Amino acid sequence: MEILLIMAGIMVAWVLQTLLGSTQIKNFNKHYNALRSQGKVSIGRSKGIFRSGVVLLMSLDNKRRIRTAKKMQGVTILARFKDYSILEGQDLLHIDEAVYNKMDRFTQKAFDEAVEVYTKVSKGEEIPPSKSPFGKLVSNFSKS
Repeated sequence: MEILLIMAGIMVAWVLQTLLGSTQIKNFNKHYNALRSQGKVSIGRSKGIFRSGVVLLMSLDNKRRIRTAKKMQGVTILARFKDYSILEGQDLLHIDEAVYNKMDRFTQKAFDEAVEVYTKVSKGEEIPPSKSPFGKLVSNFSKS
């Protein structure tokens, strides 16, 4: 009987995670599409397993100035995008150092990735897919 309760609990947790995860994906798509309608969008992320992860969306004009910035930061799938106006009006490739230093280190990492992705795409280079935490672990063991 106890095993059935444990299995039911696991099933409920899995369904709940699936529902909340799909809600977060819909939230991302909504904000991305809204920014994409304004022009180019640069995306950066800083992944976290047991720490706060960040996704940064920035709409750019033709001179690489950031029109609108949105940031999603959190540990759980309950995180949602919020306006991040500190970046608005900044040149993506030449950001004011004082503005950069006001960002926490996770947001800085996401911003740096967004700059790197923008630079590569502008040159016509492809962006290699990043490995999952499990993929990184496996590749570390296979190198040995």
